[in-house]
Amino acid sequence: MTVFLGFSCSQHDPSVAAVDEDGVVLFAEANERPLKNKRGWHAPPDAFGVVDALLDRYAGNGLVDASLTWSRKALASSPYLSRIARLAISGYERVRPAGREADLWRAWTLRHALYRAPTSADDLLLNLELRLRQRRGFRERPVRRAWDHHLCHGVTACLSSPFDEALCVVMDGMGEGSSTSVYRFRGDRLERLDRPALTNLASLGQLFSQACYAAGFDPEAGEEWKLMGLAAYGSLDEDLYRDLRGALAVDDGRLRAMRGYAPAMERLLPLRGRGHMANANLAHTAQKVFEDILMDFLGRAHQRWGGEHLVLTGGCALNSSAVGKVLRATPFRHLHVPMAPGDDGNSVGAALLGWRAANPGRTPPRFVSPYLGSEISRDAVARLARFGIAPRPVPGGEAGLAEAVAADLAAGRIVAVARGRAEFGHRALGARSILADPREAAMRDRINASVKFREEFRPLAPSILHEHGPDYFEDYVASPYMERALRWRPGRAPEGVRHRDGTGRLQSVGPWSDPFLRAVIRSFHAATGVPIVLNTSFNVMGRPMVHDVEDAVGVFLTSDIDVLVLGDALFRKEADRPGVPGRGSR
Repeated sequence: MTVFLGFSCSQHDPSVAAVDEDGVVLFAEANERPLKNKRGWHAPPDAFGVVDALLDRYAGNGLVDASLTWSRKALASSPYLSRIARLAISGYERVRPAGREADLWRAWTLRHALYRAPTSADDLLLNLELRLRQRRGFRERPVRRAWDHHLCHGVTACLSSPFDEALCVVMDGMGEGSSTSVYRFRGDRLERLDRPALTNLASLGQLFSQACYAAGFDPEAGEEWKLMGLAAYGSLDEDLYRDLRGALAVDDGRLRAMRGYAPAMERLLPLRGRGHMANANLAHTAQKVFEDILMDFLGRAHQRWGGEHLVLTGGCALNSSAVGKVLRATPFRHLHVPMAPGDDGNSVGAALLGWRAANPGRTPPRFVSPYLGSEISRDAVARLARFGIAPRPVPGGEAGLAEAVAADLAAGRIVAVARGRAEFGHRALGARSILADPREAAMRDRINASVKFREEFRPLAPSILHEHGPDYFEDYVASPYMERALRWRPGRAPEGVRHRDGTGRLQSVGPWSDPFLRAVIRSFHAATGVPIVLNTSFNVMGRPMVHDVEDAVGVFLTSDIDVLVLGDALFRKEADRPGVPGRGSR
């Protein structure tokens, strides 16, 4: 058997994916999980023997086809990279501040200016080849391929979509010389429609990241989500809006930096350090600028190339507030955003491109399940009993476990779940989730303060049974990957999952979802009349989602989580033992 490996090897969110001989996606996981380093900046995509485990499971002593998410031009041409870097640095240097912010600004901007495939890309493949030969006895050298960064984004998104034909827009911080690409998707092929630019540094993703930095957050840690959440607490600063909106223009299917770009940056920088809530107006204004430029781009793309179906991907597609407005604000009638629109998702696209190159004329099957990652070790769960951490017996198998979890949620307990294969992407979709009763705002505050240890303004997501979605949300469409925020119908929002602006970043739970999560919500609905549970990622602020038993138990024992589900085992805190007042009584 040949296994087709894909490696996402940009500066952040490295990942690895595997596809079999039939084009089926077998595995996909971001390296931040086993590395336990959020976003995995400058880390190789293969950490802790992930590839060896994949080959043991799927390939045996077969062949290996390895693909990278940057083209050969980008990997091989140092002058190409140097030209982009020089232009970027010169642009940033013009707006570098003076005083105490200067060093911070320089360090951050230089790190982003050199946005490229890491120099370790060739070393990655050499290391893989040596391991195959020395440890596994391979005689054949792995096939080595490299693909355009935005093309990998597009393939991952389009081959996970329900569409046979669509316009695919990729928009991120920076690809190979440009932050945007537009493709026509038909069957399993993508045709580039816009005119690629070698060194177009205009970037909506970078503009939003710079606003994030100015607001006191850390874009390297992916804290653009904080800026998006804080936006609901502010109001429009018309002068700042005029400056930021004037920084970028939409021109002939791509973005163009305007003369106002440098003044806009100069306007942003002094705002850093005032405190988060003092920058709520900045957050609100930056979010509106983001949405207006995105909708302008999409509207013009539709005007030029047409189509009812839109596939939107790249890092900018992680802005769920904007994504939730696309169908209202543009002529497109149907929208798909993949489970992993950021750079981590590109490993799947690279592996599928490698498969297609080796199988001309064949079409890979579509993939929709996000549950593509590692599983929790049963042996590690069993070992916990040696250290006095013993599970509670729950009769009735998986159905009984779902009913027990629903009863705990209805009693006000917070339940962490780590079972089955992990979700691929940044959203917790039931396999590595913290669940709670969504009905009271106090539950949101408790989770932010004593479980996640994060800012009080951060919203929490509603996971809702798909069949009840139209009863609770305006303009409801299925959102299987928690990819968009929609507006609640008046009077229908449970307060724990209602954001300040009247929206919720929902997960539609249906036949495509984790069966256990679906069973829990159904049992909770039967007990409370509410077909929704509060869902947030199983982690604490600044850390990736839990990857193994040790992670899960550590978060459980050092936070205000009441109940832990590991596989089919259920654990409760000491205070919940019979005869002791339960934590859920608060």
